[in-house]
Amino acid sequence: MSMPPPPPPIPPGYQAYQAQTGTPQFSSWGARVGGHILNGLAAILFGLPSIIAFFAGPREYQACTVNDRPGICKLPTSAGWTIIIVLGVVGLVAFAVVYGRAIASSGQFWGHKAAGVRIVDARTGGNIGAGRAVARYIIGHWIDGIVCYLGYLWPLWDSKKQTFADKIFSTYSVRA
Repeated sequence: MSMPPPPPPIPPGYQAYQAQTGTPQFSSWGARVGGHILNGLAAILFGLPSIIAFFAGPREYQACTVNDRPGICKLPTSAGWTIIIVLGVVGLVAFAVVYGRAIASSGQFWGHKAAGVRIVDARTGGNIGAGRAVARYIIGHWIDGIVCYLGYLWPLWDSKKQTFADKIFSTYSVRA
C-alpha cells in the first residue's frame, strides 16, 4: 500500500522579536528643554478658548480695591466664570487625551517631534502607554520642579540623562 507524499513545509513566519542591543542614544539636555518648551506652548493652545472667554465673556461692574484705593472693576459674571471653567476643563482633558495618545503611539508629541526627541520605556525601548505618559507629564514633571527645578537639571550630570520623572516612570529620552 502506498502512502501519499507528505505535505509541503510550512512557510516561515515572522522573525522572532530581537531586543535592541547596546545603549540607546540619549537626547541632549538642550533638545529636551526645547521639546518641553514647545510642548508647553502647544498645551496653551488647548487652553486658548478659556483664556479668550476670560477677556471676551460677559462682564459686570463690581466694587474692588486697587492699590489700597476703592474702585470699580469690570469682572466676569457668574455665567462668564462657568464658561471659563468649563472651557478650561475641556481644554485640559483634550490636551491629556491628545498628548497621551501621541506618546503612546509614537513616543513623541508636537514639541518632541520638532526637537528630535522620543520618550521610550527604559526596560523595553518601546513606547509607553497613554496613562503613564500623562502621569509622567503631570506628576513626574511636578516632582522635577518641586525642589528648585533640580529634576529638570538632573540630566546634565546623570549618566542616562534622566530627569526625576524619567527615573520614577522608568523612561528614557532618546534621539528620534
